[in-house]
Amino acid sequence: MKVRFALFGVLMLILACGPERKSIDTKIVNIQYPEINAANFEQKLVESVKHYANEPMYYMRINKSNCVLEVLVNDYPMHKDYKLSNYATPLDINRGILKSGEQKLTYRLYPIGDLIKEEYGEGDSSITLTDNTSISISIIKMDGKGGQTLEDEQVVMKHNNLTDSKGHFIASGKPYYEFTFNFKAEVPYVNEGWSKGQDLTKLDQEVLEQKTLKFYKEYASVYESKNADLLAKLKFGTESRNAVALYKKEPDIKELWKELLADVKANNTKIQPIENYKMVFFGDGKIVFLLTNSLKPEYRGLGALVIDNDDSTLMPGVFLYLPEGKKLEDGLYMAN
Repeated sequence: MKVRFALFGVLMLILACGPERKSIDTKIVNIQYPEINAANFEQKLVESVKHYANEPMYYMRINKSNCVLEVLVNDYPMHKDYKLSNYATPLDINRGILKSGEQKLTYRLYPIGDLIKEEYGEGDSSITLTDNTSISISIIKMDGKGGQTLEDEQVVMKHNNLTDSKGHFIASGKPYYEFTFNFKAEVPYVNEGWSKGQDLTKLDQEVLEQKTLKFYKEYASVYESKNADLLAKLKFGTESRNAVALYKKEPDIKELWKELLADVKANNTKIQPIENYKMVFFGDGKIVFLLTNSLKPEYRGLGALVIDNDDSTLMPGVFLYLPEGKKLEDGLYMAN
């Protein structure tokens, strides 16, 4: 099963692709890029990317033991690992770096639960972190235009978890541990991203949840109606940020749009009920997200919107924000 992480006023804006037409409520879904459509998405994305003599890429190399984890860069979700094993290759983090300067990395550790039993057929369950829980994270810099081997890695910094006086993990016996450290990054680009959003934690939480849930349902209808034009408009901000940060080239962008188009055009699309979720915040309170409460490995840590079709199960990451100067009653926007 494949799982992916994949308007203004009170008028109804009619946007369509193909024979079906979908009315989009402009009091629920605001569109920041009305000029984008299925025909020009690729070209506009290519035009948004600048290339430089040096294109620094930042990565993290993680080595963990007796825990599972989630990692955020600048409070933006970057990586989730709910397995016992470690990744052999470093993981890029440029998507969370909006501009040069000091960055912050946060990791959240959880117990391994029944993973040892599930993998080896025997062993004890663990509902807390243990004396032997450990994690080390190296921040690595490489030139995106150069080689991508161990010899090309420049270690910016390395972090090891805290221990007590006996050398045991500092949070042994606890069900959760979170730690944040800072590092510096120098990149040639500047992405606005979510930086000019409002602090959503300070707004009416009941109204915010209602607006977020309605947006998710409207977003799902884009797939039901196979509306490639509207998907292009809604995805452009996020994909532009990613493309700029990763210095994407035209073939990469073409492949991205091919995937997005395949998802929205898939046969027998069925939207699952949006339920069993909690509303969480990222981006220092500027991004709102509906997170599934499911602990199933294939769903854990992903969004509450589930879209089934003949080819796959999609769980698109619908991250929303409210730009400065906008009112919550007028609806939310896809985070850039």
